[in-house]
Amino acid sequence: MSNRLVIQNIGLVLSGDLENPILEADTIATADGKITGIGTAKDFDTEGATVVDVKGTTVTPGLIDSHVHPVAGDWTPRQSQINWIDSSLHGGVTTMISAGEV
Repeated sequence: MSNRLVIQNIGLVLSGDLENPILEADTIATADGKITGIGTAKDFDTEGATVVDVKGTTVTPGLIDSHVHPVAGDWTPRQSQINWIDSSLHGGVTTMISAGEV
């Protein structure tokens, strides 16, 4: 499996920078899990890379939830915490910071 990933056909790329919030790009390239380039499809060599067509979706920087309690002791299974974490991921949260159980 390639350590290079090229994400193509992006509809909108948000930068996370208030001064320049929307990037003129439709492709993001990565290697070893790190972004190596953002631009247009013609700018990237896809040979040997895993290519993903995201069909016009929006790409945005991940959100960090700086105060979560993903484990709630005996209540964890009843409160369906695993599904809650999965839902957060689908909402754009890529990082959670927790002090753990009390």
